[in-house]
Amino acid sequence: MQALINIPKNWQKPLVLIVVSTLLLLAAFWETWDSMASIWSRSDTFAHGYLVAPVSLWLLWTHRQIYRPLNPAPSPWGALGLLGCGFLWLAADLSQVLVVEQFALIGLLISLSWSILGTHVVLKMLFPLGFLFLMVPFGEDFVPFLMEYTASFVVMMLRLTGISVYREGLHFTLTSGNWSVIEACSGIRYLLASFTLGLIYAYLNYVNLWKRSLFILFSILVPILANGLRAYMVVMIGHLSNMKLATGVDHIIYGWLFFGLVMLLLFYLGSFWRDEAHTATPMAGDATAEAALSTRPPQSIAATSAWVLACLLIWPWLAYELHARQAIPAVIPTALLQNLPPPAEHAAAWSWQPEFAGAQAEARRFVTLEDTDVGFYLANFGDEAQGRELINSQNLLITKSHKNWRIIHAAPYNIPWPGGAVAVEEFVLNSPQHDLLALRWYRIGNTNTANAYYAKWLQLLKRLSGDASPELMVVVYTQTPSNDYVKARQRLQTIALACCS
Repeated sequence: MQALINIPKNWQKPLVLIVVSTLLLLAAFWETWDSMASIWSRSDTFAHGYLVAPVSLWLLWTHRQIYRPLNPAPSPWGALGLLGCGFLWLAADLSQVLVVEQFALIGLLISLSWSILGTHVVLKMLFPLGFLFLMVPFGEDFVPFLMEYTASFVVMMLRLTGISVYREGLHFTLTSGNWSVIEACSGIRYLLASFTLGLIYAYLNYVNLWKRSLFILFSILVPILANGLRAYMVVMIGHLSNMKLATGVDHIIYGWLFFGLVMLLLFYLGSFWRDEAHTATPMAGDATAEAALSTRPPQSIAATSAWVLACLLIWPWLAYELHARQAIPAVIPTALLQNLPPPAEHAAAWSWQPEFAGAQAEARRFVTLEDTDVGFYLANFGDEAQGRELINSQNLLITKSHKNWRIIHAAPYNIPWPGGAVAVEEFVLNSPQHDLLALRWYRIGNTNTANAYYAKWLQLLKRLSGDASPELMVVVYTQTPSNDYVKARQRLQTIALACCS
C-alpha cells in the first residue's frame, strides 16, 4: 500500500490524466470495446483477450523502478498519434472493418499515454503497451490458408507413409473412411496461444533483440508445423483403429495434450539461451534530459488535456453524422433488373440458393438461356452493422442450411466488361444430385469488383463523401450438364453483362 501512495510528484498529474482519459476513452468508444469483449466471450480462440490488459499492467508494475526516475512530459508526436488513430477508427467504422476499428482503438489508447507521458517514457514502456494490441481478436483471415496447409500436409504425410488417399479440396478419403479439414482443425488456436506466450517469454527471458525476434519467429512456425503433425496423427489413429478412435471429442483432447508438450519443449529449448536478469537504469545522458523536463508549465497539462478531450470526442460525433446519411431504406435498384431476360415459369429445383443473414433487401430471379435455367441474386445490406456486413468472411455460399452441398473448386474468373475485364469469384458447388457453377462479386455504386479490400476502399470513399447509393452483392449461378463449364460460363457472363454493365 505504501508503494502505491508513494508516487513521485512529477508522476501524479500525468497518472491522474491517464486514468481520467482512459475512462473517457472507454465511454466514448464503448461499442468498439464491447465488440471485442463479446468476441472474447463467445470464442475460445480469443478468450485470452481478457488477460491481455492485466498482463500489460503487471509487466508495467514489475518494471516500475525503471520508470520511476523518468520525468513524463507531453509529446506533440503522441498528439499526432491520437489524430491518426482517430481517423483510422472513423474510416474503419464507416466501412465496417471491425478488426481495423479495434486496432485503431488500441492505437488511441497507446497514443493517449504517449501524448501525456512523452516519447522518452513511452519508449521504455514499449513492449507492455504494444502487448495491448493482442486484445484485438485477429487471425480469422489466416484460417483458410491454415486449413489448406493442414490438408496438404496430412495428405503428403499419408502418401509418404504409403497409405492411398484421394483428395478433393479440403476433403480426403482413405480406405477406412472419409475426413475433412474444418475451421477447428486449422490450428489458429494453437498459433495465437503460442504467439502470445512466446511474446511474454521472449520479453522476460531475453535482452538481445535478435534472440527475442528469433524466439517469437519459432513461436509462430512451431505451432503451424505441430498442428500438421497433430492432424496427421489423428488421421492415423482413426485409420489404424478402423475409425473407432480419434473421430470424436477425443481427437481434440489429443490435440491439446500434443500442443502442451510442444510448448514445453519450445520453452525448455529456449531456456538454454536465456539472458541473465538485469535491471535497466537511465543512462547518464538521459538524466540531463529528464532534469531539463523537471519543471513543466501548468499550461502544458491544460493544453494536453484539451487536445486529448477533443480527439476522444470528435471521432464518435463524426461517425454518428456520417452514418445518419446512410440511414435510408435498403433497396434493389430496378434498373439492374430491366435488361434481364423474362423470368422463367418455375424456379429451378436445385435445393440450393444464396442465403445471407444480414441482407436487408434481396432480389431473386430465374431466367432461361439455351434451355437451361440461370439463377440471379442481388442483396443489399443497408448501412450494415456488426455481423451484417456486405463484405464479411461469414457470408458463405454454403451454410449449415445447405445440407449435402459443398464447394469443390474456387478460383477467380475474368468477365470482359465494356470498361475492361473484372475478376469475379467462381465456385463449383456439388451435391449428390446437382452440380452448379456460380459467380459472385460486389457492386459498390457503379463499380464491380470481387476484391474485398478494394470494395472496402470504395465503400469508405463513398461514405466519407456522404453518398448513399446502393452497395450490393451479386450472385449468378447455373447447372453444368456433363460438366460443360465453358457453356455455363457463357450463360453466366451474359446475365452479368445484362444487369451490371
